[in-house]
Amino acid sequence: MKRRGFTLIELLVVIAIIAVLIALLLPAVQAAREAARRAQCVNNLKQLGLAVQTYASSTDAVPPTGSGTLVGTNNFSMKARLLPFIEQSSLFNALNQSYFDEANAGGRNDTVVVTQVNTFLCPSDGNVPNDALAVSNKTGSFVRGYHSYPNNLGTLLWNNGKFFDGPAYHMNENPANNHGSVVTLSRITDGLSNTVIFSEFIRGKNETTSQGLHQIYTASMKNPNAVVTYSVDNYVQPCQTSKTVAFGHKGRRWLAQDCGSGGGYSHVMLPNTQACFFNDQTGGAEERWTLVGASSYHAGGVNTAMLDGSVRFIKNSINKGSWRALATMAGNEVIDASSF
Repeated sequence: MKRRGFTLIELLVVIAIIAVLIALLLPAVQAAREAARRAQCVNNLKQLGLAVQTYASSTDAVPPTGSGTLVGTNNFSMKARLLPFIEQSSLFNALNQSYFDEANAGGRNDTVVVTQVNTFLCPSDGNVPNDALAVSNKTGSFVRGYHSYPNNLGTLLWNNGKFFDGPAYHMNENPANNHGSVVTLSRITDGLSNTVIFSEFIRGKNETTSQGLHQIYTASMKNPNAVVTYSVDNYVQPCQTSKTVAFGHKGRRWLAQDCGSGGGYSHVMLPNTQACFFNDQTGGAEERWTLVGASSYHAGGVNTAMLDGSVRFIKNSINKGSWRALATMAGNEVIDASSF
């Protein structure tokens, strides 16, 4: 009896067809997965924006970006103060408000410090800053809870009479209102739908060698440390030309107020451009001024949560005037929606 079978050529043709089909389908599958991740990222920002609205309804103010003093108070981020409004009341209640972050707390906040909150994580970004903490009330070392979503500080306070021009303020400042008074919704004269409260940035990779948007670089200029009248454009070139890495743990602690670590970001740099610290910037200074901007792994731009609770996708091609106008809360700019 004669047996029928595939010839070698026929088998190779079938394999080639399957390979072509896989090559055609794989990008579509990957695109669908990224679309789902991006949708989750938008949803996270939506929750944060609505949480700010609920917080403001309860207190008649947006949450503070941090503390103006580290004596007898905490340096918790804006995200930490929103925990009860994103169904994380138990985590908020576990915070010892008398101690700032994990430092000097004797382990009192260790459990919260190492807790990952899904609402604070953009699934499009798989980077892990991996800033480990040897906790006091557990055995071993744990990664601190990291995040993807800094809050908007505006541009730079030295270019605004030493005050935040974004929807940000400090509690417990000495002297009082040193960088601006409590931000109520009535002070947002540019309009809630035209003022950003949160955006996103690419997290660090816990290393200090590779170049990319996951890094924070050292700008080739010092922090002005005094009120200046020149444009914030003066900060762009000293940052964008730097190749010296300053900080490899971007987004490492959602609980802390420090910029680049857990707290705010600025609109000095355009979306998805290099982030920087000033070359004399160390320690706790980063909670007040920063050249760290918004970035993402989404193609073409970044997501932003507005103060009215909406979320907008801002293209990388947005002009600098519109990007900075979206950052300020009372700049009286006229923003053309077609510009972003």
